[in-house]
Amino acid sequence: MKKKSIYIFLIVFLMALIYRVFYGLSAFNYSKEIILQKNQTYTIADTLKSGCYEIGFYSKDKLFFSPMYQPYTFKDSQFEVTLFDQAGKELKKTLIDNNSRLQHGFDPGRITSETTNVALELFKVPLQGANTIKAVIDVKQLNDEFKGKEIYLYFRKYAKECDMEHLAMVDKKHTYPINKAETNTTLIPLYKALTNKDTLKVKTILDANKSLCDSNFVGDRTVFHYSAFLDDIKTLTYLEKQCTAKLLHKPDILTKTPLVYAVENNATKVLDFLFEHGGTCPESIENTYLKNYVGGGTVYKKEDFAEFMYEYNLPRLADIMAKYECLDVDKSQYSDMPSWIRNMEMHMSNREWMKDKNDLRWKSQKDYTELIKVFKKYTKDTNITQRINDGK
Repeated sequence: MKKKSIYIFLIVFLMALIYRVFYGLSAFNYSKEIILQKNQTYTIADTLKSGCYEIGFYSKDKLFFSPMYQPYTFKDSQFEVTLFDQAGKELKKTLIDNNSRLQHGFDPGRITSETTNVALELFKVPLQGANTIKAVIDVKQLNDEFKGKEIYLYFRKYAKECDMEHLAMVDKKHTYPINKAETNTTLIPLYKALTNKDTLKVKTILDANKSLCDSNFVGDRTVFHYSAFLDDIKTLTYLEKQCTAKLLHKPDILTKTPLVYAVENNATKVLDFLFEHGGTCPESIENTYLKNYVGGGTVYKKEDFAEFMYEYNLPRLADIMAKYECLDVDKSQYSDMPSWIRNMEMHMSNREWMKDKNDLRWKSQKDYTELIKVFKKYTKDTNITQRINDGK
């Protein structure tokens, strides 16, 4: 009996040792709870050893549950999270706001099976030596969904060392205006004026120092990238007259021009202006800011722009892109598939059938009425034009 007890003890010990060896790197620690309130600042400290850490929000209340069905999780909310080492040096800073569901990684079940779909990654960071890490969470705005709810800041060591080249690429992917704030103190006032769409303030700053017109912001952006992305035609028009005109179509670190920024964010007010002032059709675009899921985006090549318009139901954008011959409305997704027009017509027919049958699913179906009109306006398909002429 004694031998048996010893064997059982050894087996349990070995199993615990194996678990520690194989799963130790993915250890998940989380902070004390934070009861979220507007205009509050929370400071959290934890002692971490060397390694590559993933840091993010965790919630037992499932605040981050299934973002595909909660596309506005962060609507009217804003959190600024800053990470410091024990010497007080800033290691990382990120802003969580309306668009954060699109810029941050999301991995269901990342932590434990009990916490599926409740974590939101903020950033990954390499830490050297035993470090007392301090995180400051500044709650600037808060929507009703978050008020009074509990969240935790989690620290997950997932590797002994960080792949710095990969992390650099991740940072580069987050270079859109609302994803990554400007860090150059000289440019911060102009950055804030541009992102607030404050044309008068922009004018005041540039009147005092016109050389700022030609500045390179974080991610190699220009003043034009901000106004194009934010669909700020008033500021964009002013900048085109005041700043170096050749910068109007200068690419950023990812080779994206202000026109591409506008297309990818469905900023239709500025597009005509950009095309009329020398803009050319993009070779590709991404769905970074329109997709209804968190994680990596999809790249659409020029021949697939019709699919992009269909996927996100963008009639105004489609009209402008087709007008400047950047969109082939007759290009089917596959050679053996019906045209996009026919595809949308079948979709609308099915939507109407659901509505007639009092099937509530019809409310969640896209209404392609306006996009069909745009595609018919530019189609060169003789079968479709004949059908239009026949009133069908």
